[in-house]
Amino acid sequence: MAEKLTPRKQQALEMRSRIQNVALDLFDREGFENVSVEEIAQKAGCSVGNIYHYFKSKDELAIQVTSHVDAAYLTLEKAYLADTARTAREKLLDFVGQSLRICTGDSVLYKAFIHAMKYPEQKALQRNEHRIYFRVLAELVALCRQEGSIHQTYDTDTVVEYLVTLHRGMLLEWRIYEGAFDIAARGMAMAEILLRGLET
Repeated sequence: MAEKLTPRKQQALEMRSRIQNVALDLFDREGFENVSVEEIAQKAGCSVGNIYHYFKSKDELAIQVTSHVDAAYLTLEKAYLADTARTAREKLLDFVGQSLRICTGDSVLYKAFIHAMKYPEQKALQRNEHRIYFRVLAELVALCRQEGSIHQTYDTDTVVEYLVTLHRGMLLEWRIYEGAFDIAARGMAMAEILLRGLET
Protein backbone atom coordinates (compact mmCIF):
# COMPACT_ATOMS: atom_id res chain seq x y z
CA MET A 1 0.00 0.00 0.00
CA ALA A 2 1.35 3.48 -0.89
CA GLU A 3 2.46 5.67 1.97
CA LYS A 4 -0.02 8.47 2.69
CA LEU A 5 1.58 11.89 2.42
CA THR A 6 1.32 14.20 5.38
CA PRO A 7 0.04 17.73 4.63
CA ARG A 8 3.58 19.01 5.18
CA LYS A 9 5.11 16.53 2.68
CA GLN A 10 2.38 17.29 0.17
CA GLN A 11 3.06 21.03 0.53
CA ALA A 12 6.80 20.42 0.05
CA LEU A 13 6.16 18.42 -3.15
CA GLU A 14 3.87 21.14 -4.48
CA MET A 15 6.44 23.86 -3.72
CA ARG A 16 9.23 21.87 -5.39
CA SER A 17 7.07 21.32 -8.47
CA ARG A 18 6.06 25.01 -8.58
CA ILE A 19 9.71 26.12 -8.40
CA GLN A 20 10.65 23.78 -11.27
CA ASN A 21 7.70 24.84 -13.38
CA VAL A 22 8.40 28.55 -12.93
CA ALA A 23 12.13 28.07 -13.56
CA LEU A 24 11.62 26.09 -16.75
CA ASP A 25 9.11 28.65 -18.05
CA LEU A 26 11.60 31.44 -17.39
CA PHE A 27 14.50 29.50 -18.96
CA ASP A 28 12.35 28.89 -22.02
CA ARG A 29 11.35 32.56 -22.37
CA GLU A 30 14.50 34.40 -21.32
CA GLY A 31 17.32 31.88 -21.75
CA PHE A 32 19.01 29.88 -19.00
CA GLU A 33 21.92 32.31 -18.50
CA ASN A 34 19.60 35.33 -18.23
CA VAL A 35 17.51 33.99 -15.33
CA SER A 36 18.65 34.47 -11.74
CA VAL A 37 17.70 32.35 -8.73
CA GLU A 38 16.23 35.54 -7.22
CA GLU A 39 13.93 35.96 -10.22
CA ILE A 40 12.80 32.34 -9.94
CA ALA A 41 12.07 32.80 -6.23
CA GLN A 42 10.07 35.98 -6.86
CA LYS A 43 7.93 34.38 -9.59
CA ALA A 44 7.43 31.18 -7.56
CA GLY A 45 6.41 33.14 -4.46
CA CYS A 46 9.13 31.76 -2.20
CA SER A 47 12.50 32.74 -0.78
CA VAL A 48 15.89 32.08 -2.39
CA GLY A 49 16.66 29.94 0.65
CA ASN A 50 13.61 27.83 -0.11
CA ILE A 51 14.96 27.13 -3.60
CA TYR A 52 18.34 26.08 -2.21
CA HIS A 53 16.52 23.81 0.25
CA TYR A 54 15.33 21.72 -2.72
CA PHE A 55 18.12 22.30 -5.26
CA LYS A 56 21.88 22.76 -4.86
CA SER A 57 22.16 25.11 -7.85
CA LYS A 58 20.35 26.60 -10.80
CA ASP A 59 21.84 23.85 -13.01
CA GLU A 60 20.46 21.14 -10.75
CA LEU A 61 17.08 22.83 -10.75
CA ALA A 62 17.03 22.61 -14.54
CA ILE A 63 18.05 18.97 -14.82
CA GLN A 64 16.77 17.28 -11.66
CA VAL A 65 13.19 16.73 -12.73
CA THR A 66 13.18 13.01 -13.36
CA SER A 67 13.10 11.71 -9.80
CA HIS A 68 9.34 12.10 -9.41
CA VAL A 69 8.63 9.98 -12.51
CA ASP A 70 10.97 7.18 -11.49
CA ALA A 71 8.20 5.78 -9.32
CA ALA A 72 6.04 5.30 -12.43
CA TYR A 73 8.88 3.45 -14.18
CA LEU A 74 9.46 1.29 -11.09
CA THR A 75 5.78 0.30 -11.09
CA LEU A 76 6.00 -0.67 -14.76
CA GLU A 77 9.22 -2.62 -14.15
CA LYS A 78 7.61 -4.67 -11.36
CA ALA A 79 4.56 -5.37 -13.52
CA TYR A 80 6.70 -6.51 -16.47
CA LEU A 81 8.82 -8.81 -14.29
CA ALA A 82 5.69 -10.38 -12.77
CA ASP A 83 3.86 -10.73 -16.11
CA THR A 84 4.28 -14.22 -17.56
CA ALA A 85 1.42 -13.96 -20.06
CA ARG A 86 2.99 -11.47 -22.48
CA THR A 87 6.17 -11.90 -24.50
CA ALA A 88 9.20 -9.71 -23.85
CA ARG A 89 8.55 -8.05 -27.21
CA GLU A 90 4.99 -7.13 -26.17
CA LYS A 91 6.28 -5.72 -22.89
CA LEU A 92 8.96 -3.70 -24.68
CA LEU A 93 6.42 -2.21 -27.09
CA ASP A 94 4.15 -1.40 -24.17
CA PHE A 95 7.03 0.33 -22.37
CA VAL A 96 7.74 2.45 -25.45
CA GLY A 97 4.13 3.67 -25.41
CA GLN A 98 3.92 4.09 -21.63
CA SER A 99 7.18 6.04 -21.39
CA LEU A 100 6.06 8.44 -24.12
CA ARG A 101 2.76 8.91 -22.31
CA ILE A 102 4.60 9.61 -19.04
CA CYS A 103 6.91 12.15 -20.69
CA THR A 104 4.14 14.12 -22.37
CA GLY A 105 1.69 13.80 -19.49
CA ASP A 106 3.94 15.63 -17.04
CA SER A 107 4.35 19.30 -17.93
CA VAL A 108 7.46 19.81 -15.79
CA LEU A 109 9.19 16.77 -17.26
CA TYR A 110 8.31 17.78 -20.82
CA LYS A 111 9.59 21.33 -20.28
CA ALA A 112 12.79 19.85 -18.85
CA PHE A 113 13.22 17.78 -22.01
CA ILE A 114 12.90 20.88 -24.19
CA HIS A 115 15.29 22.77 -21.88
CA ALA A 116 17.83 19.92 -22.09
CA MET A 117 17.66 20.11 -25.89
CA LYS A 118 18.54 23.81 -25.74
CA TYR A 119 21.41 23.27 -23.28
CA PRO A 120 23.13 19.99 -24.24
CA GLU A 121 26.24 20.95 -22.24
CA GLN A 122 24.30 20.12 -19.06
CA LYS A 123 24.26 16.48 -20.26
CA ALA A 124 20.75 15.91 -18.88
CA LEU A 125 19.75 13.73 -21.85
CA GLN A 126 22.88 11.62 -22.02
CA ARG A 127 22.57 7.97 -21.04
CA ASN A 128 22.73 7.50 -17.30
CA GLU A 129 22.76 3.99 -15.85
CA HIS A 130 21.25 5.29 -12.60
CA ARG A 131 18.05 6.33 -14.36
CA ILE A 132 15.31 3.75 -14.06
CA TYR A 133 14.08 4.46 -17.61
CA PHE A 134 17.37 3.24 -19.10
CA ARG A 135 17.49 0.23 -16.78
CA VAL A 136 13.97 -0.96 -17.68
CA LEU A 137 14.66 -0.48 -21.37
CA ALA A 138 17.90 -2.53 -21.11
CA GLU A 139 16.15 -5.28 -19.13
CA LEU A 140 13.37 -5.61 -21.70
CA VAL A 141 15.78 -5.58 -24.64
CA ALA A 142 17.87 -8.30 -22.95
CA LEU A 143 14.72 -10.40 -22.47
CA CYS A 144 13.85 -9.92 -26.16
CA ARG A 145 17.30 -11.17 -27.12
CA GLN A 146 16.80 -14.22 -24.88
CA GLU A 147 13.42 -15.09 -26.41
CA GLY A 148 14.75 -14.52 -29.93
CA SER A 149 12.58 -11.55 -30.93
CA ILE A 150 15.79 -9.51 -31.23
CA HIS A 151 18.62 -11.35 -32.95
CA GLN A 152 21.79 -12.01 -30.93
CA THR A 153 23.91 -10.03 -33.40
CA TYR A 154 22.33 -6.84 -32.02
CA ASP A 155 23.76 -6.11 -28.57
CA THR A 156 21.56 -4.69 -25.82
CA ASP A 157 23.30 -1.29 -25.65
CA THR A 158 22.91 -0.67 -29.39
CA VAL A 159 19.19 -1.54 -29.35
CA VAL A 160 18.65 0.66 -26.27
CA GLU A 161 20.27 3.57 -28.15
CA TYR A 162 17.99 2.96 -31.16
CA LEU A 163 14.91 3.00 -28.93
CA VAL A 164 16.05 6.09 -27.02
CA THR A 165 16.57 7.88 -30.35
CA LEU A 166 13.07 6.84 -31.45
CA HIS A 167 11.64 8.08 -28.12
CA ARG A 168 13.29 11.50 -28.41
CA GLY A 169 12.35 11.84 -32.07
CA MET A 170 8.72 11.15 -31.18
CA LEU A 171 8.81 13.81 -28.45
CA LEU A 172 10.14 16.39 -30.92
CA GLU A 173 7.58 15.45 -33.57
CA TRP A 174 4.80 15.67 -30.97
CA ARG A 175 6.02 19.17 -30.04
CA ILE A 176 6.22 20.26 -33.70
CA TYR A 177 2.60 19.20 -34.26
CA GLU A 178 1.48 20.57 -30.86
CA GLY A 179 0.25 17.23 -29.54
CA ALA A 180 -2.04 16.62 -32.52
CA PHE A 181 -1.55 12.84 -32.59
CA ASP A 182 -1.53 9.90 -30.17
CA ILE A 183 2.16 9.78 -29.32
CA ALA A 184 2.00 6.41 -27.56
CA ALA A 185 0.27 4.68 -30.50
CA ARG A 186 2.64 6.20 -33.06
CA GLY A 187 5.70 5.44 -30.93
CA MET A 188 4.65 1.80 -30.56
CA ALA A 189 4.03 1.51 -34.32
CA MET A 190 7.50 2.91 -35.09
CA ALA A 191 9.09 0.63 -32.48
CA GLU A 192 7.29 -2.36 -34.04
CA ILE A 193 8.86 -1.52 -37.42
CA LEU A 194 12.29 -1.13 -35.79
CA LEU A 195 12.00 -4.45 -33.93
CA ARG A 196 10.93 -6.26 -37.11
CA GLY A 197 14.24 -5.23 -38.64
CA LEU A 198 16.15 -6.60 -35.64
CA GLU A 199 14.66 -10.11 -35.77
CA THR A 200 17.27 -11.58 -38.11
